Amino acid sequence: MKHSPRALMLPACSVAAIIAFGWYAAQTVRPPDCAVAVSAFTDADGQPLSGNGEKVTWDELAERAYQDMVASGRCDPPAARWRHWLG
Repeated sequence: MKHSPRALMLPACSVAAIIAFGWYAAQTVRPPDCAVAVSAFTDADGQPLSGNGEKVTWDELAERAYQDMVASGRCDPPAARWRHWLG
């Protein structure tokens, strides 16, 4: 029995959706209840100034602040997204 291309689309799309959902669920994310606030002096362009003169971005400052909070035990380390769904 030969299947039409249309009949094969539903299983193929279902497999693709399951794979995409699995990939999305396995991504490592920060805990949703851990808020990190960052403040810094800025230059005329609004870019943060570091204390030792090196170039730094807002994302790098936020990541450093988050890692400091994880090290001090105030925030949980990043985990797979599906773990956060379980509560």
